[in-house]
Amino acid sequence: MTQPPRAEIDQVAEASIAALRAPSVFNTQPWRWRLAGEYGELWADHSRQLAGLDPQGHLLLLSCGTALHHATVALLAAGFAADVSRLPDPSRPDLVARVRQGDRCEPDDLLYRAIYQRRTDRRPFGDERPGEAVLEELRAASARHGVHLHVVRADQVTAFASAVAHAGTVEHDDAHFRDDVLAWTTRARNDRDGISARSVVPPTRRTIAPRDFAQAWPAALEPGPGSDLGTVYVVLATDGEEPRDWVAAGEALSDVWLTLTARGLAASPISEVVEVGAVRQALRRLLGGIGSPAIAMRIGTPIGDNGPVPASVRRCGTEVVGLP
Repeated sequence: MTQPPRAEIDQVAEASIAALRAPSVFNTQPWRWRLAGEYGELWADHSRQLAGLDPQGHLLLLSCGTALHHATVALLAAGFAADVSRLPDPSRPDLVARVRQGDRCEPDDLLYRAIYQRRTDRRPFGDERPGEAVLEELRAASARHGVHLHVVRADQVTAFASAVAHAGTVEHDDAHFRDDVLAWTTRARNDRDGISARSVVPPTRRTIAPRDFAQAWPAALEPGPGSDLGTVYVVLATDGEEPRDWVAAGEALSDVWLTLTARGLAASPISEVVEVGAVRQALRRLLGGIGSPAIAMRIGTPIGDNGPVPASVRRCGTEVVGLP
């Protein structure tokens, strides 16, 4: 059997390393990569699934989708299209994708550079609202993956804020949800995952408060002077609710987040609204029944004086990437 060129294997390996930077729910990083011949295989890691918040594994697959897109971005930066087979083996549903180096193309490293600039910024954003041209670019980034990006209109923000607040109340009162938060905010240093105090802000007065992660420790990130008045709220919605749709939602989330980062904007996810069934249904009605909500985001202009948010910890390549 002919072996693929060494350089081709190395390129896929480098792409899987870049994918370690992908965002994931609670920074669980619920994936593993296996290098098998010319392919990089992306596998879902259910040992990292949130039992209370994500019992069906939808957000786990969405997280895997962000890793998949990060890998394709890395290949594009090296001048190669990505040849991707999504969920290629029905008998092995945890095999999310096979990726290999495709045809040569014009290198584009705009989003690749954004991989290392992107942060989850939970601080209030500034007064300047992202322009319509940028929002249209984000819609196009989402649409590339067959996912709709709905910008919450001004007359819908109050209802959206109520949905987020209700989800927070439900989760705060449910021990299973609280257990997930506690488990992923009290990680051992050598785990290199989860949510740390240095990326969480204390409560501040704003339209939509971020999720309360500070059960085990006080939030350590200064909120800064932002008003959040220019913040835009968006919802990513799919046409279906099959595993393939959740993976596509993750790819779209990655594309949108890297695109806005490259344009100087910042964001943080709002997954609470899809974790609570009744809230997700309310959100679907808010969208006019068009699409199934997969995740929401807040997007805005960061305050320059705030400085960058500390980077989230990441597992090392030797732990996540290996041979079959």
